[in-house]
Amino acid sequence: MSDKAPIIMADNQPLTRAGLLSFIRQLSANSPVQEADNKAALIGLLAQRPDALALLDYTLFDFTQAQEIINLCARFPKAHVLLISADLSSSFVKLVSVGTTNTSMVFKSSADAEIADALQSALRGERYLCPHVQELLSLPEAQNENNPLTRTEVEILKLIALGKSSKEIAAIRYLSQHTVASHRKNIFRKIEVNTVYEATRYALRMGLVDMADYHI
Repeated sequence: MSDKAPIIMADNQPLTRAGLLSFIRQLSANSPVQEADNKAALIGLLAQRPDALALLDYTLFDFTQAQEIINLCARFPKAHVLLISADLSSSFVKLVSVGTTNTSMVFKSSADAEIADALQSALRGERYLCPHVQELLSLPEAQNENNPLTRTEVEILKLIALGKSSKEIAAIRYLSQHTVASHRKNIFRKIEVNTVYEATRYALRMGLVDMADYHI
């Protein structure tokens, strides 16, 4: 077994994993690569190699709030966690940035050079925050406490409230049904509801859906 710390890819999207693996092979060809398809598997791999680099899209796993990422980083202080996500809220970014020292953050929509810089920095154990994340950190506090959802989650909640099925949402948002299901699970947990009816009431109460667009 190689003594070099492994890179753990914790992302449920095959296309993203393939893209990350390409970056890894260019930047660190000899690094062993492991994969985790859920939170328990990720923790198990980190327990074996607490100095690993974890590439994590937390929205596709069983993580529901920033504190869980903070707890993970505190449990494995020698590890480095590079959060690579399609959507991170301002409140999440601020909490993780303040609550950890061994995390980096970059968006999946970031330029190739930014993703490469993020990986290079994380491989050295250095924090990297992409320009978009830095912009979020500079935003004044708004209504994050009132609405814990990210921008993508808000858009998906709107579609759920308008009666769209997961298949329809996937087509509208150009996502896989698996990704929509993950977002749906996270949305329901964050706003503490169990049914579409309750989620719809939340969307109406928060003004995310116009009553004129909603039909019972």
